[in-house]
Amino acid sequence: METAHLLALGAALSWTIAGLFGHAPARALGSLHFNRIRMVVAALWLCPMIGIAGAPLSVAPSHIMPILLSSLVGIVLGDYFLFVAMRRLGPRITGILFATSAPMAAMLGWLILSEALSFVTILALLSGFIGVGLAVLYGKRKAVSHIWESIEPPLWIGVGAGLLAAFGQAAGVLILRPVMSEGADPWIASLIRVLFAALCLWAIYPFDRQARTLPRNSARSMSSHIIANGFFGLSFGVALMLMALETGRIAEVTLLASLSPVMVLPFIWWQTKLVPPFGAWLGAGCVVVSSWLLLL
Repeated sequence: METAHLLALGAALSWTIAGLFGHAPARALGSLHFNRIRMVVAALWLCPMIGIAGAPLSVAPSHIMPILLSSLVGIVLGDYFLFVAMRRLGPRITGILFATSAPMAAMLGWLILSEALSFVTILALLSGFIGVGLAVLYGKRKAVSHIWESIEPPLWIGVGAGLLAAFGQAAGVLILRPVMSEGADPWIASLIRVLFAALCLWAIYPFDRQARTLPRNSARSMSSHIIANGFFGLSFGVALMLMALETGRIAEVTLLASLSPVMVLPFIWWQTKLVPPFGAWLGAGCVVVSSWLLLL
């Protein structure tokens, strides 16, 4: 296995852990304000990590706009919808919805880059969305009342938010891939993306009535979850993904990074003390098969 493959697997595990830590603050603070705070936390994490890694404190002028655009699409919009879905559907179903970013990347390649859409690619798209349907409809035991498995109606809002988050991830990766292949430092690129996302989200804070009416200690009570989510989600996890994109093929990296729906199942098992039902495993498997078919 190549180094890029190990880095992509590490990113998938890191994002799985981040999603578990992000569920409670997303419900308590709201998706927008939670993202606003976690951007600051992630930036604070990245600064010492950049020093430890010895990353160069510079970026090519031609790389700045793609990095900022990737931040706007993949983090500001993508992560907002991700935690809307997380708050409504829980980490398991949200992870499966988010993993459809791989087939969506194939669709974007067909629409934007005029890449051929083969029969296998179409089969991959169908497999991915069938997996989502199975996981949503048949992936929960009725007897399980754990908060990670609760669904807030109406269902279509959560599912739609999860698919929009996957679309943002796919578009963000496509925008950033040429920059990373040209030698941009992944740590600096991560810091720029996070700082720009924080700037955008805090700029609209005065207009966010829900956030301004939260109790003052609401974020403090969730501090450990926010700190862990910021580390695993936006600093360490994203840096691993960008390092994987430096040398790895985008299809292979996206495939391995989309294994979160399978990785999260043992955590659900551990928390609920019940084996996830067959629909959960089947749905997660279909999404992973969808990504694997894209390699063919």
